[in-house]
Amino acid sequence: MDEMQALAEEQRKAGMLLDDGAPVKLNVSLAAAAVPKVDAAAPKDKATVFGNEEEEEDAVRRRKAPLVKLDFSAANGGEKAKERLGRIKASVPSDRETLFKAKVRWDGVTDLMIDRKFEPLVKRLMMKYLGELEDDDLVMFVLEHLKDHKSPQKLVDGLEPVLEEEAAELAISVWRQVIFESMAYGEGLHTERMMVD
Repeated sequence: MDEMQALAEEQRKAGMLLDDGAPVKLNVSLAAAAVPKVDAAAPKDKATVFGNEEEEEDAVRRRKAPLVKLDFSAANGGEKAKERLGRIKASVPSDRETLFKAKVRWDGVTDLMIDRKFEPLVKRLMMKYLGELEDDDLVMFVLEHLKDHKSPQKLVDGLEPVLEEEAAELAISVWRQVIFESMAYGEGLHTERMMVD
């Protein structure tokens, strides 16, 4: 405690600390502070606030940026992407063994894609093989199968009691689209609405 009092006393002597009860003296004046006079013989250039505005605008107009060569490959990129997607589409295997052994990049086949793209495909295939679609149980079975990242053989096994021989054909059609989406994702391409079959 003695150290604190000694420190406070030193600060008071240096003028850094005021007594708590002592009044603070302030001087407030509306008159401008007196400016020392400078010799008239040595005129000094005063900077104006708005005087250099025109000069700055001219400097901006005169300043030229280096020209950048425009790259129109982005416009042609759509054509190249479609061409690459066409090659990928042609390279998707059609035979069952090769197709079912193909590796799937499931990060490229998202749940959103399954809902938006595969659901209409599966409904169309069910209509083709069953003639009419009474309920969506089979469609939901296929979509959940894809979302759970199960194998194509398990899809065939699950559909065989209802579709019999057509179960393999439906599974091949669905799996071709899965492989196409996976391969396109691996190439960094968006398939948008493109279908394999």
